[in-house]
Amino acid sequence: MSHCMVTLSANAGVSLVLGQTRVWIDVLHNQKTAGFSSLSPFQWACLKEHPAFVPPHMICFTHCHPDHYDRGLVQESLSLWPQVKLILPEPAFERQILLTQSFTSLRFLGVDFQFFRLPHAGTARAHISHYGLLAAQNNFHILIAGDCTIAAAELKEILNSRIIDLAILNFPWLTLPQGRAFLREVIRPRHLLICHLPFSEDDLFGYRKAAKRAIQELPECTDLRLLQAPFQSEII
Repeated sequence: MSHCMVTLSANAGVSLVLGQTRVWIDVLHNQKTAGFSSLSPFQWACLKEHPAFVPPHMICFTHCHPDHYDRGLVQESLSLWPQVKLILPEPAFERQILLTQSFTSLRFLGVDFQFFRLPHAGTARAHISHYGLLAAQNNFHILIAGDCTIAAAELKEILNSRIIDLAILNFPWLTLPQGRAFLREVIRPRHLLICHLPFSEDDLFGYRKAAKRAIQELPECTDLRLLQAPFQSEII
């Protein structure tokens, strides 16, 4: 029995399908950053017809950096799917849920969501309004940490021995020793999806090769998959 399906848009953008509920997380961005990928106009056109993405029931963002969020694409999405629930950590739209508290929980279409403030990686970005997310349905628990500082004490406190069935994390959690240690000792996911990898044509710095090489350094995770192609889907 499958618990969910995860489908990549680009970078850390994923559609999370739980039963009949589709949740977009950091899906909508089109500004390229050196060494990373973004939605091309062609991919955006394909996404709007893709069964793993439409119709979206919730669109949310861990933060509003341009490699995770584009206001124009969000506005177009609201026009296409006016009933969608929008959740953002910065005020941008009249009808959105604005994340401002350290911890916000809600239940939506049979899924429990918990958003919690986490530090963004890099001291120069410590002021960024940035959130992680836990989603749970039928006792299956999913963690998305966004661009959280690797091995952040704040994340350890939030998890506090929780059982994590699926973690969707940026590649430095796999490639850096402190990230792997945190995975072994704190998160201990049954399934691990690694994201924020560039597509092959954008991989200027060898992140894809580094991630593939690092898999052997984490034998404790018996189900570890790399999200690295547009519209790649993984069933858990």
